[in-house]
Formats: sequence, C-alpha cells, structure tokens
Amino acid sequence: MKVHWERFHVYAHFSTINNLNDTSMYPDNEPIIEQLDLPFEELMMRMERDDFRGKSSLTIRIGDANDLIREIDDQSVDLIATDPPYGINFEKNEWDEPDRLNWHELATHFKRVLKPHGNLIVFQGWSYVAETKTILDQYFTIKNWIIYDRVKGRGAKTNFVSTREDILWYVMDEKIHVFNKIDSTIKKKTGGMGLKNGTKYRALSNVWTDISPIVPWSKERVKHPTQKPVSLMNRIVEVFSNPNDLVLDPFMGSGTTAVSCQILGRHCIGFEKNPEYYQIILERTKQ
Repeated sequence: MKVHWERFHVYAHFSTINNLNDTSMYPDNEPIIEQLDLPFEELMMRMERDDFRGKSSLTIRIGDANDLIREIDDQSVDLIATDPPYGINFEKNEWDEPDRLNWHELATHFKRVLKPHGNLIVFQGWSYVAETKTILDQYFTIKNWIIYDRVKGRGAKTNFVSTREDILWYVMDEKIHVFNKIDSTIKKKTGGMGLKNGTKYRALSNVWTDISPIVPWSKERVKHPTQKPVSLMNRIVEVFSNPNDLVLDPFMGSGTTAVSCQILGRHCIGFEKNPEYYQIILERTKQ
C-alpha cells in the first residue's frame, strides 16, 4: 500500500513553566513555523550539530506508524511516549482497532530506535493491557505499571464506570535510564506542623489522581475522542526525558505529546494517519 505523507517542521523557543499542571501556560514566544522537506537522517544530523540552539524541533508526518518508523535511525530516540488504539471503539471509530497493530513488529522497532538509556511509555485500556504487556515483556524490562484515574469516566448500565487508564513504563536497561523525580500536586496533611521533608506536596506514586481529564468545557479540548490533557503529557515528558532529548510518538492522535515537547524543550517526531487529526496537530502546535 502506498502511504501518502507530508512533512511539517516547527521550531519553538523553549519556555520555563513552573506549574506544569496549569494547562493555560504555553511558550511565551510565537513558534517560528517553517515548511521543510527534511528526511529523518538530516534531522538527526542537525540535532547532533546543535543547529537548533535553544529551540525545539517538531516533525509530524501523516502516514502509518508501521511504515514510517522504519525510517528512524537506530538508537536515536530517548523516549517513546504513545497512546495507541485501545480497542474500545469510541464512537465506533474504525481507527481504534488493536487487531490492526502488530505489536511484535512495533516492539522490535521500538527497541531498535531507543537509546540504551531510553524509556517506553505506552497507554492502554484495561481490556487489552494484559495482552499488550505480555508481548512487550519479551522485548523490554517493565519498570512500573501506572494507573491514571481520570475521575470522570464513561457510564455503563451493567458495569462499573470506567475512569482507569493504564500506563506501562518500560526501560531498555534496568540500571541506566532517565527518571526525573517530581512531586504530585496533592498537598500533604501535616496537621499544621509546616513542611514535611522539605516539601508541601506528596511524593508522586504510581496511581495518578491529581490530573484533571479533558471534559466538554475544557479550554484545550479539540475534536478527538481520546485526547490526553497537556498536564498529563507534561508529567510524562518531564519525568522520563531531559531537555533537548528526542521524543517519538508514533500514534499522535490530537498531538498533546507534541505540545508538551514544545513547552518543555524536547525535540519531537510524531506520526498520525488520520488527515483530520493531522490538521488538528498542526493547528495546536502553531499556538
């Protein structure tokens, strides 16, 4: 099958954001938008030369992840953070069919492109997470299994309200990987005794209940059924990568990973095969 794809490149000035959970805060400087025809190998070469100097680069391509990931250089990516199809058939969308994903093939490419210290973050729904984990366990070392509680869930007459999303954290090397420890946004209860262990916020656990979900009245909401909050992806990008690192999201969806990379000063490569969602990503990264 011939894949139609385009290349889009954004240079966005870095911006220091003190409160990563304030989703209204974006880079102060207007992004410099340029349409470029950059092969991945040239992008990597320019990154090595530090051509961007204080700017983050963003390359978004329209096409199938299984095809486009083949163009990524070996051991060139610091973090893969992605939200692939869950198999929940939101609004009967055809794209949300996990059977179309060849997880063994994807895992082989993920392992090929990640650097030795790289991290892999994969979102999954409860109905498919066990199957996905069984496959990924054959290629990577599981570091933790995070639960994101969206608080607001999808109703069901014959089942529990579903507010849970599973986030699998894998590493290439158990001893050498990026992990930037941060606190949650939940204040500690100290009974009026002041700071405890030097901070007023609780340590971040593997159950995340402190990030508001996307709701119909959210300012950042776009036309995508499974959009992730910027504050959620900010946390993932901040914890599992460093400034100037390269982040890959092969299933971009609404483009929240790209927005977070712009905010936090990471380079980003993303794939999205849906033309409508691709346009949404371009609009969001121009803001």
